[in-house]
Amino acid sequence: LGGWSRWKMLIPPRKKSFGVDYQGRMGKFFSTHYSAQEANEMKEAIKNLSELRAQTLHVSEATTANCDVSIRYWAQLCLLDKRIDFSQIGLVFTWIDAFKGPTTLSPNQGRMNSTALALEISSVLFNIGAMLAFQGNTVHSSGGQENLKQASILFKKAAGYFAGVKAYSSRIDGAVSTDLTSDCCTMLENLCLAHAQRCFYEKAANDKMKESLLAKLAAGVANLYASVHAALTAGEVAKHFKGTTWAGEAAQEMFTFKSMAHVHAANGLEEEAKGMKKGQEIGHLHTANSLLEQACKLKLNNPKEKELKGKTTTMQGLIAKAKKENDTIYHMPEEKAMPDPEAKQVVQSEPLPSIQDAVGYDLFSALVPDTVRQAASQYASKRQEYCNQIVQEMNADTEALRNKLSTITPQVDACDLSEPGLPNRLKEKIAAIQSQDGVRGLMQRFQLNLEMKEDVQGNVQLAKRVIEEEEATDSDLRQKFGVRWTRSLSSSINEPLKKDMKEIEKQLKLAADADEIVRGKIDSKRSLLDLLGLNTEQLDGMVAGSGDRAYECMSVQSALIKTREAVAKLKLIIKEVENLISHREQIRSSIIRRKESEDAVKTLSNLILGGKSQAEAMDNLLAGYAQLREEFVKNKKIVQELMQKLEKEIDEFLSEQKQDEEMSRREAVLTKISQAIDAYSEVSNYVREGASYYSATQEKVNKLRSRAEDFRVARDIQKEDLLSSITEACAQGAPAPAAPAAAVAAVPVQTAIPVAPVQTFSYSRATPDTSKDEEYARQLAAEFARAEMSPGASSSAHAAPSFSAAPVSAAPAQPVVGIAEAMQPTPFFAPPSNPPPSHLVQGVVQAGSAPTLQMALPPQRPAPQPPSFSAHSEQAATHVATAVAPAAAPPPPAAPPTQNVKLPPGWEQQLTADGQVYYVNHNDRTTSWDPPVWDGEQLQTKEGGYVNQRPF
Repeated sequence: LGGWSRWKMLIPPRKKSFGVDYQGRMGKFFSTHYSAQEANEMKEAIKNLSELRAQTLHVSEATTANCDVSIRYWAQLCLLDKRIDFSQIGLVFTWIDAFKGPTTLSPNQGRMNSTALALEISSVLFNIGAMLAFQGNTVHSSGGQENLKQASILFKKAAGYFAGVKAYSSRIDGAVSTDLTSDCCTMLENLCLAHAQRCFYEKAANDKMKESLLAKLAAGVANLYASVHAALTAGEVAKHFKGTTWAGEAAQEMFTFKSMAHVHAANGLEEEAKGMKKGQEIGHLHTANSLLEQACKLKLNNPKEKELKGKTTTMQGLIAKAKKENDTIYHMPEEKAMPDPEAKQVVQSEPLPSIQDAVGYDLFSALVPDTVRQAASQYASKRQEYCNQIVQEMNADTEALRNKLSTITPQVDACDLSEPGLPNRLKEKIAAIQSQDGVRGLMQRFQLNLEMKEDVQGNVQLAKRVIEEEEATDSDLRQKFGVRWTRSLSSSINEPLKKDMKEIEKQLKLAADADEIVRGKIDSKRSLLDLLGLNTEQLDGMVAGSGDRAYECMSVQSALIKTREAVAKLKLIIKEVENLISHREQIRSSIIRRKESEDAVKTLSNLILGGKSQAEAMDNLLAGYAQLREEFVKNKKIVQELMQKLEKEIDEFLSEQKQDEEMSRREAVLTKISQAIDAYSEVSNYVREGASYYSATQEKVNKLRSRAEDFRVARDIQKEDLLSSITEACAQGAPAPAAPAAAVAAVPVQTAIPVAPVQTFSYSRATPDTSKDEEYARQLAAEFARAEMSPGASSSAHAAPSFSAAPVSAAPAQPVVGIAEAMQPTPFFAPPSNPPPSHLVQGVVQAGSAPTLQMALPPQRPAPQPPSFSAHSEQAATHVATAVAPAAAPPPPAAPPTQNVKLPPGWEQQLTADGQVYYVNHNDRTTSWDPPVWDGEQLQTKEGGYVNQRPF
């Protein structure tokens, strides 16, 4: 068939979006939910994120650099999605369908709004796929073997990104725009794979590969285009692409490559059978010709169709030639048609790049994710429970072991005739106790623990009181002002703080129970502990007693040497057991040190952001404590074996000894001293653990109290701003404007901008009751007046807070004016600003709130389609007029029209105060300096749609 021209492939366009106020919304979120220091650290990161989004959207060319920027933005959003819950921020993402956007008659067509970050992520992935596909088409059209290879790689990457869209768009609540649905993304994935397979096939054809292989590759291309065509001719995707040439172009590619597969199959039979299968060759050529004719019947009237018609003529010549050869030479029965050749697909979608590799530098690396905060709290509780289990088991076993030793060792020491007084083993232990100020020092340390506990409990109560007072204030004001009190509920925002507080209170309750146990042990073992108040000489005398004569009598006995050898052997075993007990203390210390030094938040953050689930991350951290537990289990097993050996040998030793009254007395004294030392060690361990716990908890509680106080300060600022706006609105005689709950504190105030024509409004509820606004305003004004007149009060400290006194910066691309400026006496359908027209007034109403006004400058780039609107009605007009125009200054009545312009239904001509003519469109609630162009039947517009729009 000869060569084929490289016509442009079917490439999806990019999606469009509106601006997002990252800096305003996220800044307010961090200042409310995080400490002042954390919120301040995030300012630069939020600014960089906003700039990164702007770079991602404002792309004029599909270059590798622009793709890299978009990929980095996607990766940054994925990491950010794991750190915070975007539904709490109140950001609204708006994206336009890539294939069908707003038109004059359907201004909401293709528009999708959502607070879910998944919409932003899936849309960015869609655009990356579109850019990579456009790059692949550009490289493919350049020709050359290396370019074909590179184009195939780009198309496979594009397919991977469209596949990735499905994973994120499925997380969006509610219906999504058609271009983000699973069916549409699967169609686009298959389209890019078809392009990639096509590049692979063309490279193989240029490399003169076997005809049979080329037939399989071409059939693979045809099958992929067939799946695209099937999606474009059935279901919602077909309805969405109705009126476009996409289905026809996909069918054209399908028929073309099926035809080419049959031609290669015919050539392959010629190579292999040397004309002995000429009848089948002719059948493949007939089928190829039929497919080309079907492609021409689509009547797309594109350049490729003209080329296909020429190929049809060539194909008919090939068929005639093959028939002639068969009739003359081979005489094989001719086939009229042949089944499609076996297909071989050699391409597949490439997986998305690693998020950590794609992001480069994580802007929010210092931000602790919400999931990590939750996991850290759960992990702390789980770790405490796990460690308590280890320590309790260790304490119980060690206590039982000490009780056994306190019975055995005095028996051995009593028979040790080489030490008639206090054994050196006990002297060393008593010296260590006295170096820590003995029992008196132990009681002082225990008392210090109790004081630390009271301090910690006091700080917890202070933090709790701060939260409760703030919630009570918010509840009172909400009840007083009703729908006018539009900020978020304190009780819902405080939830993380209260959760942390409950966990600390739970742990403090357990610690208090442990303190009572320690106090009980001290009381029950007071007499033994008092014994340690004696010095070493006094204890030595108590043990020796009058036993010197008994030892002198026994010194001449022949059994003395044998007794000393047996005692030395027993003491070695006891020493080994005591060393193992000391090792247990090291294990206990290791658990405490690990808990104190462990940066659980940072480690969990790395593990979770690395892809592990919360459960996997927590198990990973607990594995270190599991190793310490295994170490204790081994220690316990060795001790049990030694104790069995010791008990057996002590029984044999005592059965050979004949103890007199003096030895029994000596054994009883040594038993008491050993029990006193064990009691001291046991209580000392409890006190040491308590000191470690209260020290760590005190730091946590101080941070908790700081968070609570920072939260109260931030909420107080919000409260004053909102009270000021309510007072100002009521003083002007108009109802206070209400904004969405999550956005109240973010209403900016800047230099006044002239109020422009009202372009768009949305409504979701009836007008709130404002009958008591003036009364509320008088009450607030009286409170401020009393505060100003109070003795010693400064005017600056008690003046009524001014709305314009606390400006808040807005997003760079959307400067706005304050509510006070927006509420100047202006007609509902105000004339366009002079010079005309550049400003946009938007009013957004959410369920449960009244309208709020926001004025924004349009972007310098070509303006996007108009924002969403609802049908104009008399009730809606009355509502907005009430909210915008004070009753004291009604708008002047419109002058009668002075120009004879033919207006379509729903349009009206009015005059400005200086007599300038402008036009009001009641259909979509807009104003314009230019008259509409209407021929009596159809309204003409300069705005173009999005259907069949080509990217870049």
